[in-house]
Amino acid sequence: MENCLPAEIFHLIFNNLVGDTKTLTRVGLVSRSWRTHSLPFLLKDVDLSCHNNGRLPAYEDMRFPLLRGVVMADYSDEYRPRSLVPRQRAFLRLMTDYPELAMHVKAFTWTLVWMDFDDDELTDIDLRTWDVFGRMQNVTQLDLASLHDISDQPYIRQNPVRLFPAVTHLRLVGWMHRGLVKAIVTSLNASKLACLKLDHLQDEGALPNGEPIPQDLAINYSHNRGDPYGNEGIDDKLWARQERGDAGIFPGPMWFPLRFLRQRCLASMAHLQIRLGPLPDALDMRNDITMFHETAEFIRSAKDTLKTISIGVGEHPALHCEDSDLLDSCRTSRISLGYIYRPLCFDLTSAFLHRLLAALTEERFPQLAQVDLEGFRSIRNGTSQLATPPNPDLTWEYIRDCPFVDEGFTKTANVDYRHPFAGYDYYLPKMDQDELHELEEILESS
Repeated sequence: MENCLPAEIFHLIFNNLVGDTKTLTRVGLVSRSWRTHSLPFLLKDVDLSCHNNGRLPAYEDMRFPLLRGVVMADYSDEYRPRSLVPRQRAFLRLMTDYPELAMHVKAFTWTLVWMDFDDDELTDIDLRTWDVFGRMQNVTQLDLASLHDISDQPYIRQNPVRLFPAVTHLRLVGWMHRGLVKAIVTSLNASKLACLKLDHLQDEGALPNGEPIPQDLAINYSHNRGDPYGNEGIDDKLWARQERGDAGIFPGPMWFPLRFLRQRCLASMAHLQIRLGPLPDALDMRNDITMFHETAEFIRSAKDTLKTISIGVGEHPALHCEDSDLLDSCRTSRISLGYIYRPLCFDLTSAFLHRLLAALTEERFPQLAQVDLEGFRSIRNGTSQLATPPNPDLTWEYIRDCPFVDEGFTKTANVDYRHPFAGYDYYLPKMDQDELHELEEILESS
């Protein structure tokens, strides 16, 4: 058969099998000729990930329903299958041995976990990851997650300044260093970007020298108090200081891609999806406020082309639970939940919703057909922690006036058991007193 049929026929057959990895792999075992013809089609759609594996009941523990009642694959690299890293390394070896094959990859799904369970450091082939990623110039659909907990391998944060320039459909998941996200969004052509999904995307934070910020410093020096209804976020001046390395970057929702892209021409932007995890009470609140602002401004910037908008705010399991479910918690935790955390969530979700609805009501959206909002139940029965909260009637007025939503979305639950990324659990090498004092001053002014 292979001697009778022209190559074009093989290509038509194999093209219909794109995405069916098992079949294309078996086809490549028939003969060398079939492998040569089928390999480019096998590489058109590469999925070497674990973050899309959905719910994992085997890891759930109903003894702790508020902590591990639900476990999803994108919570942590702890839940990855043991075959993932070996398969990823096999792909890296193939791309390293035959670099010309990288140009065949059109859809790329990858979870950055970097090391296998028993590894202590990166292997030689791991150190080729950025070289391989840099060669994939034709990827149009990118689904990239970062779920690792590695702070002591500098290579991980030494990505090229240009990655995946042909992307038109972009999804980013997990916690990443800003340099990686910057390399992607500054390389693509914003006017051709049709779909943007930021699913629980968080900035891992950074010290002024670019190293990841330790968890204790991130919490101790974070600016976690302010008015979520105001403009106390990360302004352009502080952003510029962060980019120059004159200020620290604290963990929190990564607003950077929205700010960067909305300042470009978004001529093709049709689908926007934003997913935020449960609102934190100990991290830098300015990141949340900035994320709210940038999401609304991005929507305004893409108003002429947007067709669907999906926004979800994760609700902590204890946010709407019955008091009887909290009996196992200490009295201090119950008081903190009732008098601090719940009012804080009311203010944050209310401020976010206010900005979203203002954009949807005040602008014209000629192509917008669907708006999905979830995780805003707090505004129905919550109370503010501010001494002089804004008038909630204005938010409800926006709800009534907005042509794309009705009050039903305020009843839609979005319970989320993930833990916000708060920095890596490690300690800085010992510094002399002057160096430590200088770092503390920078973080305090950041």
